[in-house]
Amino acid sequence: MSGRLADGAPLKDEAPDDLFYMHHLFRLQGIPPHEVEQWEPGWKRVAYVSIGLQLEEEHRRLSAGIGVI
Repeated sequence: MSGRLADGAPLKDEAPDDLFYMHHLFRLQGIPPHEVEQWEPGWKRVAYVSIGLQLEEEHRRLSAGIGVI
């Protein structure tokens, strides 16, 4: 994942790609990337939106100090 931040996010001003979302689907849900590759485009889109919302919520919580040990 060259040209990316440590969490797989693209560098500033770059849109996340499929690899970013598949990485987080695996990290957060345990769904292997090879399974996601076989999904229909509509299912991928729903999963990617869901993961994006989950990551935004995680970012808000951590920024507020909630969930930090």
